[in-house]
Amino acid sequence: MRFALIYLLAVVLPAVPAFAQRGGGGGQGGEGGRGGRPGRPNGNPPNTLVTVARPPPAATAAPAPAPAAGGNGGNTGGGNAGAVSAALIPPFGVTAGVKSSDGTANCVGINNINIPCDCPPSLNTFVGAVSDSVARGAAFPTGNSVADQLTRLQTCIVTLQNFKGGPGSGVGCPAVSTTWKALQAQLQGQA
Repeated sequence: MRFALIYLLAVVLPAVPAFAQRGGGGGQGGEGGRGGRPGRPNGNPPNTLVTVARPPPAATAAPAPAPAAGGNGGNTGGGNAGAVSAALIPPFGVTAGVKSSDGTANCVGINNINIPCDCPPSLNTFVGAVSDSVARGAAFPTGNSVADQLTRLQTCIVTLQNFKGGPGSGVGCPAVSTTWKALQAQLQGQA
């Protein structure tokens, strides 16, 4: 009984004024000039709705975990630890800023495919972007097995393709601005 009363007070009653504001047409839908409230042309509902705002959850301050000795903060699998070692990122294999000879403002990537001239990014910029990806949960194992190398490479490729606009944005550099797809195929052949 107490739950039903709390539910009624907390959920149903705050929504009633919003429903009352919507149906200005007295059951006629309030559309296309078919009735409505006086003073409201074409029976359009008002521009404001009553909403119930909930306070944001309380922030909890948890101490940062201490990094393990060496590596990239002890990240051996899951990938949500500290800084990434630049030594674990494969070389790009392409130099940024090499102009295309086709008369466009593009630069040249693998197999003379046009790429933006700021691709690939500087190593320091990219290490920071990979560190951000790892902090968001991307896997970046530090081992030397083929599986670990493939996982690191996949994280690098995804980060490269999204590093300017954030995760899932697709705003970054194309994979052809590196030699990583060939390296990926080579590693997959060893797996």
